Amino acid sequence: MKSRFGEIAALGAIAIMLARGGRLVLASLSAHRAVAALAIAVLIAVASVALRRVYRLPGDETRIIITKYVAYLVAAVLALWDVLSPAKWIPGSCIAAVEVALVFDIITIWARRNVAGGT
Repeated sequence: MKSRFGEIAALGAIAIMLARGGRLVLASLSAHRAVAALAIAVLIAVASVALRRVYRLPGDETRIIITKYVAYLVAAVLALWDVLSPAKWIPGSCIAAVEVALVFDIITIWARRNVAGGT
């Protein structure tokens, strides 16, 4: 029970910090384009492999896990797009995508624990 609230609190804190300083993080990534693009591309590749692995081994929570991974994957693709070809609308879209992914992650943690606990 404690770990559920701790995990949710940590994700909530990340969401608040990202909402306040997300544009600064994206600007810092844009300042170091080559390293940031490589790191984000590796992140996208790892997330794609994890997504494929979950899809091939279906279980009770497969749909939820796939949806969560896709939400984070969309945010990573938008971050890569912002680093490689910055446009006026991308930083806000990237931050919104990460916020949606974090909120969805919080909801899945809350729901998974309640279902597992029988409440």
